[in-house]
Amino acid sequence: MKLIIRKGNSKYELSFDVITQLCGSNIPLKSFIINSICKHFSSEKYKEYEEDLIDNVEIGGEVPGRKQWECYLIASTESIISAIQMNKGSILGKCMKEYVGEFDCQNELVQIDDILLRMFERLNKTVLLNESIEIQYTKEDLFDMLLQTSVRTVDGRDIHVLENAELLNILLDIINKQQQLLPEKRLYIFENIDHLISKDEYIGFVLRCQELTKESNVWFIFSTSLDEYVYLDEATIENVNIINEDVFIIPSLEHLLSFVDENYPVEERWDEGKLIDVMAKLVQKIGRANEMIQPLELVILKLINETNDIKKCWKKSPKTAEIQCLMDENVI
Repeated sequence: MKLIIRKGNSKYELSFDVITQLCGSNIPLKSFIINSICKHFSSEKYKEYEEDLIDNVEIGGEVPGRKQWECYLIASTESIISAIQMNKGSILGKCMKEYVGEFDCQNELVQIDDILLRMFERLNKTVLLNESIEIQYTKEDLFDMLLQTSVRTVDGRDIHVLENAELLNILLDIINKQQQLLPEKRLYIFENIDHLISKDEYIGFVLRCQELTKESNVWFIFSTSLDEYVYLDEATIENVNIINEDVFIIPSLEHLLSFVDENYPVEERWDEGKLIDVMAKLVQKIGRANEMIQPLELVILKLINETNDIKKCWKKSPKTAEIQCLMDENVI
């Protein structure tokens, strides 16, 4: 599916599916894309200075309805915690409200309601002494009381002390529960998630999200810029968008493998696993000019590394054909 974001006279075409990754170092453009999506799928009115954002999102060639997705943006540790704390706007708060409204919970609520009414009656008689004011309680107040409860780990720790990877997995568990209670179409955007967790944690988290998309109508967008922060497999590789000086969409794994086989300058055995490993190291650099490390930089790096007892030994010279390929401006 094609996602188009318009910015003034410019048009940016992206590949979009249940797992979408926005890679590359063009942070301003990625931020504009994410802001455009979040603003479109919200109930907020556009401000006067946001004219560029009005109807600038197209999916499949059409401007989607603003309520097509319920959109959430996760951009920091604080936003993760906010989503799993108890308040009216949080994901956990919405789950709690839905559960409290179900029939199975009504008997307990009636009992709590009776206890609170008796308690408030005694307070009015003993504290306020039947004066002209009284403390009043309604059933609506009960849910507000539930929202004042704190969220802690089962061993009593405050959730603020948890690692980001733990918080993200808790959040995903709550998202899963929300989809079971309220099976709506939802879009979760994780902006700059590479600044929150390690590469291995990122891969594991995307895998969990991918499994959830198979069970419910939930979509995910991940924004990264650090090297090797990308998840690649046959199902997701075509929805990796690299946003640097240009926007580049990775083709299918089959097409990419055929291209490398035909154009690599020396005889080399390629398979999908090897190609994915190489692409993971290259993804953030594709579309960036002057990406090659220059000899001067290599020398400085070598000198600094040697002060830390890190030595680089060139046991054999690079393959001449590959060096020629790198130097040839007309190689393809």
